Amino acid sequence: MNYVEWLRVRNCLRILLIVLAIFVVIAIALRITVNRYMSSEAWIAHMAMRNGAKETQTVLPDGTKRMIVEDPADSTRIVVDDHGYAGRHVVITEPSNRAHDEHDNVAVGSVHVVESRNGSMKTTVIDTDGSVPMIYYMGLADFVALMVATFLAAPLAREIDGHLDVALTRPCSRVRYALGVMGADVAAILAASVLTIVALYCCQLLFESPRLDFSGINARAVAMGVAVPLAWYAMLCAATTWFARSFGAVLGLSWPIALVIGALTLIQPGNLVALVIHDVAWAISRLDPLTYVSTAMPTSDGTVSYAGADFALRISVEACMFVAYGALAVWRWQRVEA
Repeated sequence: MNYVEWLRVRNCLRILLIVLAIFVVIAIALRITVNRYMSSEAWIAHMAMRNGAKETQTVLPDGTKRMIVEDPADSTRIVVDDHGYAGRHVVITEPSNRAHDEHDNVAVGSVHVVESRNGSMKTTVIDTDGSVPMIYYMGLADFVALMVATFLAAPLAREIDGHLDVALTRPCSRVRYALGVMGADVAAILAASVLTIVALYCCQLLFESPRLDFSGINARAVAMGVAVPLAWYAMLCAATTWFARSFGAVLGLSWPIALVIGALTLIQPGNLVALVIHDVAWAISRLDPLTYVSTAMPTSDGTVSYAGADFALRISVEACMFVAYGALAVWRWQRVEA
């Protein structure tokens, strides 16, 4: 009964696979290009390339390979502890006249850099091949899933469009058919997220051995990353079912409208007109699943945290929207004569 929708899902995922494969090929080409710069030993040697520098290599009791590069004339000392699969721990001590004016604490993927100053000396600690916060993966996976959801979010409207006022129905109940096609689209949205994460993991694997972190905020990011595209799909599915004759325009304008409404909610109510615009936009934005997505903000310790209201409330609203909008679409589909 859902053969046409599954064909649409197959074609959509096929295009996505081609796009992701292109990005993986680009990553492979980039890895080959920068291969000579990927050796940590060469990187440390380049940093310590000064006259009078001495290099010492030892093996610690736990098997850690330690390399020490010292330049007494320049008061510079570099200690590299190689833990194998667990990554490298690099401590660089040098005169603070090479430092920035402020302390730095940066986490990019699995690389964590901390800089601190103590009097006339600066210490830089670099940890590589650490666990990668899953929230970084979900950021791009959510974007891809939302695009796929927008493309697929008119299965019932496509059935309505072009039909006569009275027509024979398919040999199954409308509810069963609607749940079937919507279930196929939901599977495609989830598959798009998984494929994107796999592609990102393969790209990162070309440069390091990443380990994904699913704890704390990252577990919440995964849950929100599943809920938001599904709620967005259900909202568009309901909208296109009510405006079946122009479902293409509904899908095409959905993102511009959502962005404009979001921008209008940021207007400061300095006068009566601004207050009315702000309040109307704010009320309409409550119907948009994207409104309840908390943004991730960096913290002082190099991690990230959700800003805004309570996460449990937001994820509950997303789940309720998926159910409510989906039910509205099915209800409208039942009342259509053709």
